[in-house]
Amino acid sequence: MMKSVTACLIFFVSLFSAATALAQPESSLQRLQQMVDYIAVDYPGAVSNGKIVNLVEYEEMQDFANTITELVEKLPPAEGLSAIRTKIAELKTGIEKQSDGAAITALAAQIRRQLIDSYALAVTPSRLPDLSEAKTLFAENCSRCHGAAGLGDGPMARDINPKPTNFHDLDRYRQRTLFGLYSTITLGVEGTAMKAFTQLTEDQRWALAFHVGSMAPAEPLKQAGQTVWVQQPEQAKKWSLARLTTRTPAEIEAEEGKVGAQLMAWLRSHPADLFEQKSSSVALQFSRSKLRAAVEAFANSDSKQAHELAVTAYLEGFELVEGNLDAVDRVLRLNIEHDMTAFRQAIKKRQSLSDLKALQTRIDAEMELAANKLSTTLLSPTTAFASALIIVLREGLEAILVIAALAAFLVKTGRRDGLRYLSYGVALAFALGGLTWWLSTLLEITGAGREMTEGVAALFAALMLFYVGFWMNSKTSAAQWKAFIQDNIQRALGSGALWGLSLLAFIAVYREIFESVLFYQALWLQTSEQGHSMIFSGLIVAMAVLVLLAWLILRFSTRLPLRQFFSVTAVFMFVLAVVFAGKGVAALQEAGKIPVDL
Repeated sequence: MMKSVTACLIFFVSLFSAATALAQPESSLQRLQQMVDYIAVDYPGAVSNGKIVNLVEYEEMQDFANTITELVEKLPPAEGLSAIRTKIAELKTGIEKQSDGAAITALAAQIRRQLIDSYALAVTPSRLPDLSEAKTLFAENCSRCHGAAGLGDGPMARDINPKPTNFHDLDRYRQRTLFGLYSTITLGVEGTAMKAFTQLTEDQRWALAFHVGSMAPAEPLKQAGQTVWVQQPEQAKKWSLARLTTRTPAEIEAEEGKVGAQLMAWLRSHPADLFEQKSSSVALQFSRSKLRAAVEAFANSDSKQAHELAVTAYLEGFELVEGNLDAVDRVLRLNIEHDMTAFRQAIKKRQSLSDLKALQTRIDAEMELAANKLSTTLLSPTTAFASALIIVLREGLEAILVIAALAAFLVKTGRRDGLRYLSYGVALAFALGGLTWWLSTLLEITGAGREMTEGVAALFAALMLFYVGFWMNSKTSAAQWKAFIQDNIQRALGSGALWGLSLLAFIAVYREIFESVLFYQALWLQTSEQGHSMIFSGLIVAMAVLVLLAWLILRFSTRLPLRQFFSVTAVFMFVLAVVFAGKGVAALQEAGKIPVDL
């Protein structure tokens, strides 16, 4: 049985690894986007007034133009693909004709926006960038080439061609997007000393992008942006995380003048102001973009891709804010959840395109309303406390009922020595839960992977509970009861059975910890610093309540006569098995692995 526990642990670690593997970036699209941005920034330095002023740079621009022409032919179908191909052909021709730098930069900006809109690229960080950590990361990973201050004068710079970027160069700053910087850090730059920093987490790469992307503006410009942010709320309302990460300072200044340049400088160096205000809308905006992409895929007769996009829209977007929206407007949350299910079913049943578009339009409006409600303010400390309390009580109650019932069973049958086996399972669950939390800070867990893990765990737990329930029920008849009491208790509860109880304890507890970790991460993003302390308070109170419940169940259940105890506990195990089975099926349905209706 110990081998079974080990195999189970290996299974869950493997399943978690598979889930995180699903989160690999869309590298071909990101590479294409990166090269387009690179041309936008570097081409003006290669050609001036229709003449080549830097032959090496110009040849690199030609090479990149050829590469993106090849890459665009490999892109999956999308509504805007034809327009993207046309613009890329114009870009290549313009480079060959040595067109003006401003024209090429403007054309590249158009291509960038078309790629983002057509393919719903994930262009924003999922967490607030840690700029303090970014300074340390820069010193450890970048200063040898770019210099301690980012001036491109590191000790290795003299041996590098082309020279490392000077991040204080205002002209380059004005033409670079944060998403472009993130892509460069993620993918590197072919033919240069700039390598891909894949050893860094996604959060760390975003933090570095914000750090280097905010070096060039002078402090007075940033402070002026802070003043605008505080004193002109009508200007602040225009900003979103996607706008901050995908637009260049030059583009924003062209649209909004000096005020736009000031706000860009401030928000790049102080993203918390924007992130805390808009974080709830990021997940919803992601959902909306994926639903639009699903409609486009359905229109192109790709129902499989459309369904996958619809599932992603729910699991990777809306589900992350469900708990918080529940605290604000539960009816709206239920309506969106219902309509998103109907949207997936419409794809499965091959309903008309007009029906699907109508559903998408309705969901889009509902999510806009949800975004407004959630972004009006951060969750209050009281709401953060209540949410943290409810999450643990809701997720932990089922697990504590199983553990308490099993513990009462062992005490009742005089096998207190078996309690340590339960503690093994619980301890292993908490250890793997801690590992899950740590890994989740390094690697993004996809929604499908999350639901698969939860679904498989729930179904496995249901099978174990059915088995235990049947076993207990078999001891209630008179003849079997007498034999059990007289001479079979030691054999019936031998090491194999005890390890089986340990395995059940592990499954029951780990499943709830896994789900709680993900809910707490979403809750953390929706609260202020004061709210963070209230989250911990809610967690502690909820755990205390669960411990009290476990003690009460253990105390009162052991007062039952032994035979009646077996009958009651068997029924209890059957009920929990049905609950777990239902949750497992629901999770696999949400992951799109089994249909909602047959």
